[in-house]
Amino acid sequence: MLDTSRGDLLPHTHFNATLNAHGLYDGLRFVVRLSPRVHELIASLPDDIGLYSASDVTFEQMQAFSTFLHETIHWWQHIGSTCGFMMSLSYPAQTHANLNHLRTFLDQAGPVKPIRTWAKTNSGPSVTESARATANIIINNQFDIEAYRFLVTNPERAESLVNKPMFESLAHTYSIALGNGIMALSSTFDRELEFIPDPRSWQKELGKLREAKEPGYFYGSPITLSPIGAFHIFEGQARFAQLQYLHFFTAGAFNWDDADAAGMLSPIYMAAFDDFLARTEFARPDTIDHPTVALFMLICDIAMNPAEAFPFPVLAPDCFIIDVDPGMRFIHLSIIIKHQFPELSTAITEYSAREYVEVSTQLCRAISTFTPLQIADEINRWVNDGPAFKDCLARHHSGKADALNLPLQVLFGQFASYARDKASYPHILCWPGANMAGRNASQESIGLFSRQSPLYMDRGEDEMIVPVIRTGLDKVPVMETFQGFYSGCALYDLTYQWIITSGPFSYDFQWLQPNGTDEQIKAWADRIFTNAYGVSPYEFVTLPA
Repeated sequence: MLDTSRGDLLPHTHFNATLNAHGLYDGLRFVVRLSPRVHELIASLPDDIGLYSASDVTFEQMQAFSTFLHETIHWWQHIGSTCGFMMSLSYPAQTHANLNHLRTFLDQAGPVKPIRTWAKTNSGPSVTESARATANIIINNQFDIEAYRFLVTNPERAESLVNKPMFESLAHTYSIALGNGIMALSSTFDRELEFIPDPRSWQKELGKLREAKEPGYFYGSPITLSPIGAFHIFEGQARFAQLQYLHFFTAGAFNWDDADAAGMLSPIYMAAFDDFLARTEFARPDTIDHPTVALFMLICDIAMNPAEAFPFPVLAPDCFIIDVDPGMRFIHLSIIIKHQFPELSTAITEYSAREYVEVSTQLCRAISTFTPLQIADEINRWVNDGPAFKDCLARHHSGKADALNLPLQVLFGQFASYARDKASYPHILCWPGANMAGRNASQESIGLFSRQSPLYMDRGEDEMIVPVIRTGLDKVPVMETFQGFYSGCALYDLTYQWIITSGPFSYDFQWLQPNGTDEQIKAWADRIFTNAYGVSPYEFVTLPA
């Protein structure tokens, strides 16, 4: 009950099974999955979740809740941090970036699939240069955004990726992915870019660095990949929050030996922490609630919240790569602590908002970046002063979303809601395990956990995804929003197949309609695709692999 599967934060089109794993977060489907046993145990908990003592519940129930907390933190990371939010936007952005190009390609080359194969194999007088150019734009956009997800998540595994002929440079890949995510937001909320920073301004500056042959900015540049990526940071933060929840819940009885015996300290969860200790040269802490553990979790929080490009402009283009890459930020922060702030190893003892503000401000000032709280304040400014942003958050609070680019409305609504709570309770979101159990547990922390619970989860009895009906919401609009959200996800999936995958279109959407027949599911998905592109999937010519 204590371990969680790694899941797969890299691009994929199929869900992982959870019968042999306790929980996972699917970063491309925006859903938390739990094993049937975890579902059963959580359902048996008292209604006042979190506000109980060891005499109220069994330790197995607490193990199950800690698993739910772990996966909920992954939801927060993907929807609440700027790095995670840009990763979450990257999947919709692949379709938004190519939508007009795909419609143009249909006019030029007709309904043919996959475009990647067409671009490689088609030649002859009937194939126009304009169609080839359009196909290349589509493929390059798809590749760069996919490469961004890989590089941000698992840079230590990306050597083969950066050696591909299609790979331009780190700066180019990050710029294309972030720029397209930002422009998708702009087209939905801020067409005149009154609030959202204009990517064209910093892309021009990156172009100058490319021409000057700055390392990391030009084609063929030597590439330095971080040994730490978002995957390690996310898993480290979630696992240590889970450990602290169990530690504080048991009044300190649950310790490192218990965690080790339960298999909770495996390398995938310890990689970031071990790297942090090695670079700071701090001693391994004796207890789970040691201030060094709290500092590590704060470093994770800062690392996953770059402010450059989103929500602030790029102020130092020559530092663009290290500013937006979470793994590089993590390493930079660790080194800064070693050389400038070794006293921070014992600075955090109360897990309080005051400590969060003081330490994060000190560290962010040292690396010349905005703090996570400044990011939250900027998003709150957008919501307060921008009518479209304000309307989005108001609808989100009612379980609704505007029809314009509905999946982006849902994602930004949750991101803005998280920013509201981040501004008021940064310590709870940074150290949830320490603030939801034992002496620090409060109605505030439990209320926040409820407000920021995952929007979508699987059911205990089957693989079907369902919306979480939060307290006070009407089920009808929540269900309508849920259906609209996953209709958008179906379009993204089919678009990805059109560009990349060989063979006919597949309709792997049984997880949305487990009682629907194959014919019903196919008809539903075909309507979504036809509405977007004016041609049905069954009209496509499928090229041989």
